Amino acid sequence: MKMNKKKVLVTALAASLIAILSLGTLAWFNAKDEITNTFKVADSDGDGTPDFSVDVWENDSANPTVKDQDGVTYEEIAPGDVLAKNPTVENTGDYDQWIRVYVTFDEFSTIEAACQRVRITSDLRTWLDVDDTAWAADNNATKVENNTVTYVYYYNYKLAKDETAVLFNNVSIPKEFEQEDMRYVSDNFTIKVKAEAIQADNNGQTAQNGFANWTY
Repeated sequence: MKMNKKKVLVTALAASLIAILSLGTLAWFNAKDEITNTFKVADSDGDGTPDFSVDVWENDSANPTVKDQDGVTYEEIAPGDVLAKNPTVENTGDYDQWIRVYVTFDEFSTIEAACQRVRITSDLRTWLDVDDTAWAADNNATKVENNTVTYVYYYNYKLAKDETAVLFNNVSIPKEFEQEDMRYVSDNFTIKVKAEAIQADNNGQTAQNGFANWTY
């Protein structure tokens, strides 16, 4: 049966070839179509295309409705004071973001000496009421250099367009300090907050993953 099927097939092909050859030159039906995809890369040039940007601000103590980007100056600080301060990260771009924040204290050697004198921790993160359900501290990234200490936090969620995330709301000065321990409070004592953003889509499951993929 298999041999018979092969013979029939060969015969049919041969017959088709003969028919085609006898017709001379043939014009085959044909058609084609194409599509061009345009990809516009996100930028921050203010030209109307989607952008990627981040902003850090805090509420002005005199007018809470104002976004203050210059920081707040505190006068006559005393031991045990709880100072209102709410550094806020805002996604001012058009794409979901992973957020990493650096908090830097200066005059660290003087602060550390005061902490040692009254026998309390010199981990200044304890001064900040950071919500550890929203932010994860990177214990391996703490850096002490040039009389400063810098701590690193990652936001645990994707920050969507126009969303904000508050890092902390208060700075608490240790009540254990005595007046002489307040020497570090000077015109140069500052807490600086810097935020970095990286795209969240297609870039890891956490902010730590996303920034680990960042090469620059």
